[in-house]
Amino acid sequence: MTVLYYADSLGLSRPGYVTLEERYIYIFEEWLRKNSPEKIFVINRARAAFTIDRLHDVFKEDIGYITEPKDILIIHEGICDCAPRPISASTRKLVSRLPGIIKKRVIHYLHKNRAKLLKRGSVHFLVPQPQYEKILTEWLNMAVEKFRVIYLFNIAPTNQRIESHSPGFSKSIEDYNAIMQQVVKNINSNKIKLIDVHTIIKNAEQIDDFITEEDGHHITARAHRLYADLLIQLAQQGG
Repeated sequence: MTVLYYADSLGLSRPGYVTLEERYIYIFEEWLRKNSPEKIFVINRARAAFTIDRLHDVFKEDIGYITEPKDILIIHEGICDCAPRPISASTRKLVSRLPGIIKKRVIHYLHKNRAKLLKRGSVHFLVPQPQYEKILTEWLNMAVEKFRVIYLFNIAPTNQRIESHSPGFSKSIEDYNAIMQQVVKNINSNKIKLIDVHTIIKNAEQIDDFITEEDGHHITARAHRLYADLLIQLAQQGG
């Protein structure tokens, strides 16, 4: 059984929060090994700060080297794509090239005034919505031709602390989740399982049990357990 896994830093361990053994992909892999008579091969491509375009490029590279039957594809990304930022990626590169003391002052100003700038309409995304929809559509259309099942996690909500620091973050998450839902609906394949962690976590009694309080987007060990349980439940149902 071949499993390909693509995620941003939410799929990685996190010192002080999530150990290697607590990662949901590890828990799911261990469950597969115990419950499948087949050999299990997991290609883990979780990468920090990777947006959908970069992950898709890695996927396209990988797919050409795997001749074995492709069983499961897991995609978990979007938070880097949809996070509202007060400056564009090109401006950010210019800032990174500034002399040290000036760069520090600019970064401090942007951090201190992030909420004001976003409220004034200075809002930029690493992957704008039309581009995000285009890449996800291309990726899933290719995947349904090659894989037995595709698990697609949507984007978990942020907390109130980070929403105050980055006004509009919650709406942006919902907008990109809506794109995921529409793309899946348009492709209309029963191979694609859209896993709605956003609703589950948003309706939880304490969102910070699942989302790291300090940054509002990395997931906790409890969330990893939830994600693993959802994958296992779908696999047990044959989906």
